[in-house]
Amino acid sequence: MKLYRLKLRPLSSWMTPWQADTLSGSLCWAAARHLGSDALNEEILKPTLAGEPPFVLSDAFPGDLLPIPITVKLHHWEPDVRKEVKRARWITLEAFNLAQRGEPPRKDGLFGEELIQPLERIRNTISRTTDTTGDEGSLFPTQEFVLDTSSSLTKETPYLSVYVRVGEGFEERLIQLFRLLEANGFGADASVGYGRFEVIPTLEPVDWLDVPADSINGLMTLSTFQPAQNDPTDGYWELLMKYGKVGADFGLENVFKKPLVMLKPGACFRSRPFRPYLGRAIPMSEILPKEITDELQAMEINMLHYAFGLAVPFILNEGVKN
Repeated sequence: MKLYRLKLRPLSSWMTPWQADTLSGSLCWAAARHLGSDALNEEILKPTLAGEPPFVLSDAFPGDLLPIPITVKLHHWEPDVRKEVKRARWITLEAFNLAQRGEPPRKDGLFGEELIQPLERIRNTISRTTDTTGDEGSLFPTQEFVLDTSSSLTKETPYLSVYVRVGEGFEERLIQLFRLLEANGFGADASVGYGRFEVIPTLEPVDWLDVPADSINGLMTLSTFQPAQNDPTDGYWELLMKYGKVGADFGLENVFKKPLVMLKPGACFRSRPFRPYLGRAIPMSEILPKEITDELQAMEINMLHYAFGLAVPFILNEGVKN
C-alpha cells in the first residue's frame, strides 16, 4: 500500500472530530448511499474482513504538522523545558523526520497551540409536538470546532492533512469517495451546514515518511484506532474512550454503540518487520446490543467499525523512559 497525503480545506466549523475511524466510516456510508450496497460490500467490506483493507486513513491534522510521538515526551528533557514539552501536541515534518530516525528530538519543532479550536454554541430545545422553542431554561450548549488559520503555523497552510495508505487500483475510487463526502459534509449536523469542506483532489506521495533504514525497529501510528489481537504490545500509547452512534440510514433511532477503547495518534511500538498499519475491523456483535444485531442480521445487513491505524516507520531508542 502506497502512502499519500490528501488535503481538505474546511469551509465551515464542524461538530465531529476528524478521527480516522469516523472518517473511514463516513466514506463507507458515502459508498453505500451513492454507489450502492454491492459496491460497498465487494470493494471495501469483503477485502477488509479478509484482512486486506483497500485503504487506511490517519486522523486529520492541521496544516503540515503531525501529532507528537509519545516517545518524544518520554525523553529525558532538561527541567526547564519539561513542562513545555509535556504540553506539546504537534511536531513539524522536519522535526518528526529527525525523531523518526532516532535522532535527539528538537524542542523548537514542538508546539502546544490549540490549532483546532473548540467553540461553544448555545442552542434551544425544539418541541416535537409544536415545532417551537421550548420553555424557559431549555437552552443547552454544544461544541463545534474550527481550524485556527490566524496562527503562524497554519496561516500559509489553511487545510487539514489526511495521510492515507491505498491499495493498488483503489486510488481513483478513494478520491471519488472523498468527493461524495464533500457534497454531503462530514459528521453531525452536516444537513444544516456543519462539516463542509473542499477536497484538493490530488494524492500527494509522501515516500519520505516511509523512510527505509536497516535500524528501523518500530512504528508510530497516525490514527485513532483499536489494536487487533496480534498487534505488537511493546510500546507507548495514550487511550481514548469513544462513544459512537449508528447512522440513521438503517431506520434505527438513537442507537449508540458500546463504548470503545481506542488508542490516540502518536502511539509507538517496537515491531520487526515493519507493519504499514495496525488495528482491525470490529464486527457489529462487539459494538451493538444483541437485539440490534439480531434486527440488522434479519435485514441481511452486516456492519463493522473501521478501526485501523496507519503506521509509519520509527526508531525507538533505549533512552526512552520505561
